[in-house]
Amino acid sequence: MKNLASIIFLERPVEDLDWVIYILVLTMVIVAIGRVLFNNNFESLRRFDRFLEVNDNQALFGLLFQIVFAILVSSIIVTFFSGKYDYLLHTPYLKVGVLSILILVFFGVRTLLNRVASFAFGITYDRIYNTKTFNYFRVYLVVALWIAILLFYFTPINRFILLGILLIFMIIIRVVSYMRVMKNQQDKKSKIWYYNILYLCALEILPMLVLFKLLSVW
Repeated sequence: MKNLASIIFLERPVEDLDWVIYILVLTMVIVAIGRVLFNNNFESLRRFDRFLEVNDNQALFGLLFQIVFAILVSSIIVTFFSGKYDYLLHTPYLKVGVLSILILVFFGVRTLLNRVASFAFGITYDRIYNTKTFNYFRVYLVVALWIAILLFYFTPINRFILLGILLIFMIIIRVVSYMRVMKNQQDKKSKIWYYNILYLCALEILPMLVLFKLLSVW
């Protein structure tokens, strides 16, 4: 039992983590602003079907949580960030900022590639429903990330175990969101498994391949 505890809970050196607190507060402020602007969306988060009925601006709502998502993910990635560019990015704030921008650019490119691939393969889908679905589940991803960062930096829990649990949770949420999207496809062509696979490739796999290719060249 003691050995198991020593694996899960580790002693860590004292770090200056003021920047983490500021990041967490910043993301809470952004979400609070969103709470004011998109009150109906927040009120309907308890039920998925209720969320689908809300007609608030889903594009802006999604963008807001995309930004928060990017900031939170960057706050974890920065721990493993190479010190090679410390002469340029000499503070955690700069590193988180640059990483957040890169993540948001990736999201933008992924959306563009999704639309191009969907047009090329003739794949039809309900854009409004899909946007609402991904927005709904992204909120829960943001909550999980916020809690994970708090535990990641301020508790002795083994960071790799924590990241493993977080990754599993994110995968489950992503799978559930895609199951919702696939289930909603009304077009007969979209009901065929072959076209569903093409849709998945267009939305996720193709952008990731492009990203890895660019990173390998860089």
